[in-house]
Amino acid sequence: MKVGIIGFEYAGRRSLFSLLTGIPYQTVCRQEGCVGAVSVPDQRVDRLAQMYASRKKTYTQVVFSLLPPVRVDSAENRAAIAEARDVDLFAIVVRSFTDASVFHPRGTVDPVRDFEGVRSEMLFADLYLAETRLERIAKQERVKPGEVNQLEKKTLLQFKEHLEGGGMLNTLTVDEAALRSVRSLQFLTLRPVFVVINSDEGDTTATPMPGGVHTICMPVKIEAEIQQLPEHERREFMDSLGITESSLDRLVRFAYQAGDLQTFITAGEKETRSWTIRRGATALEAAGTIHSDFEKGFIRAEVVAFDDLIAAGSETEAKKRGLYRLEGRDYVVRDGDVMLFRFNV
Repeated sequence: MKVGIIGFEYAGRRSLFSLLTGIPYQTVCRQEGCVGAVSVPDQRVDRLAQMYASRKKTYTQVVFSLLPPVRVDSAENRAAIAEARDVDLFAIVVRSFTDASVFHPRGTVDPVRDFEGVRSEMLFADLYLAETRLERIAKQERVKPGEVNQLEKKTLLQFKEHLEGGGMLNTLTVDEAALRSVRSLQFLTLRPVFVVINSDEGDTTATPMPGGVHTICMPVKIEAEIQQLPEHERREFMDSLGITESSLDRLVRFAYQAGDLQTFITAGEKETRSWTIRRGATALEAAGTIHSDFEKGFIRAEVVAFDDLIAAGSETEAKKRGLYRLEGRDYVVRDGDVMLFRFNV
């Protein structure tokens, strides 16, 4: 999973990126386009690695990408936002902290206004992309009309109308065939979006955003200071502030919720590993997450629920109890499924 961190200047993009990845803030400030990969600890992986005596355990990773800042009334925004086309979802950072010493490019603190400003730039980028592609299709129709993908054209016209009305494409109902016809264009607003409100210490009120976008409050400055403390002091300080889990854990859990994501697990003596997929993904798609050969040569998946496997105490006992199931390519994977794929290529 790759999360793009985007927002206006001075909203706290760099500070949030540094907090989540552990990359020093000074390093982040010296370069744009930083990328940091973070493993997501999962107690289920720990339990299964112990059960199977796995030689290796690997947690699923979240990759955070620090995107260029959105600037007020800047012609550079379209090019900057175009760099975001390889991310899976967006974390839009908006400022609600009140610090007179920190410049605000829009003059006043207004999280909703700033969210709508970033959102508008993403909409404009997608609208420009749709219009440009439709112009090329129109030229192709005049020369070789029989070669035009009519489904792509119809989908683009639908997208254009929705974007002109101010709607993000992730709020539009489109079937899978239509999405496939435009997938190579990598529309930004097809991806899930959530908002990180960079708040003052003690402010945990998540301001509602237009369209019911998922929103989380995070006092980035104070949480960065907490991370600098020794472990025993850190726990005490977090308890005093009522913070029960790290900023990374909270944001990753929130990203999974906003992105409609879930985890499945593969386990064995060689390695126990967690994998991230979207909710509703099939066994075939899960196999492809591991390796394209698994998807191409898919035969079946052996599946057991994590809780059932733990309750049985071992794979052998779980099979004796009939807890394992043989599932085909269309099986819809559930969070916590422990899976073994059979394939032939």
